[in-house]
Amino acid sequence: MRVKRLKIILIITVTFILGQLALADSIERLVRQGNSLYNKGNFNDALKDYEQALVDQPQSLEPKFNKANCYFELDDLAQAIDLYNEVAAESKDMKLVEKAKYNLGNCYFQQGSKQKDSNLQKAMEDMQTAIVCWRGALEINPENQNAAKNIEVARLTIKDIIDQINKQKREQQQQAEKQKQLQQQLEELAEQQKALAQKTQQTINQAKEEQITQQQAEDSFRQQAQDQSQLKDKTEQTLQQMQQQDPNLPLQQQIQQAGAELEQAVGAQSDAEVQLKTSGGKDAKKSQDKAVEHLENALKELSGRNQNQEQQQQKQQGQSQQGQDPNEAQQQQQEQQAAPMTDATAQEILDKEQREKKQRQILQRSGYQKVEKDW
Repeated sequence: MRVKRLKIILIITVTFILGQLALADSIERLVRQGNSLYNKGNFNDALKDYEQALVDQPQSLEPKFNKANCYFELDDLAQAIDLYNEVAAESKDMKLVEKAKYNLGNCYFQQGSKQKDSNLQKAMEDMQTAIVCWRGALEINPENQNAAKNIEVARLTIKDIIDQINKQKREQQQQAEKQKQLQQQLEELAEQQKALAQKTQQTINQAKEEQITQQQAEDSFRQQAQDQSQLKDKTEQTLQQMQQQDPNLPLQQQIQQAGAELEQAVGAQSDAEVQLKTSGGKDAKKSQDKAVEHLENALKELSGRNQNQEQQQQKQQGQSQQGQDPNEAQQQQQEQQAAPMTDATAQEILDKEQREKKQRQILQRSGYQKVEKDW
């Protein structure tokens, strides 16, 4: 009876071992197949094999690391960052942790490179995070020359970003000073236009009450037409100055709206000038009132821009590397499950982003927008 029980236990044990060996063989085959697809650049299909390997053995970190490499190549940096972080936190293999931190630095560096045209503050923060990751890799392996080189590239990039931020600040300060001058000019133009409209109304009232003769009224209107012409010229000069403002600085929509109001003010002033010369003061007064309204609207638009500029600046502020071999699998399967190489260096990432930027500009000029992957 005891012998029979031992036989049963032995059979169960052997069956379990064989099952585990079969599972290991299946995972090994999936990873090898994924690596082959990865090396051919077929990252989406490689992902499927790595994901299946993780279904069969969720605790295996090598397929997860390889999966992160696929996401990196597919430019899905958020997914790659999450997976590299998991590998770095869960693995007891320090060599794998080193590689995860190294590639994590690559992710943040690439993410920062993409932010340089839209959010310099965010770009600098990503570069700084990349340096932290590479330093983590160096703490594990001080001989990691690629990580050391990447840190130097990132530091130079940060210096360039800081220079750009400072340049933007100087340009914005200069722009703010110009806009204050424009605002003062608009205030003066509005006051002068109001005074001229009052003078026109006064002449209308005096003629109506026969305090002056018709000839005197016509002479007064002709003089007011000359004054209106001079005021129109001043308004046009202010409009030209406004149109010369840098279109690349923030909140240009308000400046454009102020310019549109000024254009309408010039049109109303031109009408008033003609009407003062030909049809008397009544119609001219209506046109002058319209000019005052548009000048005040332009002043409101420009004043709103000045009030919002500091908030916008705070929001903006608020806001050669060698790719390393992804880790091999368990040591007894080192050759079979070695992950593919990422082949990404800090300088290569910068060069790639520059090429992609030029390509985007070409597509925009040609009127064709390439559909981006939904990563």
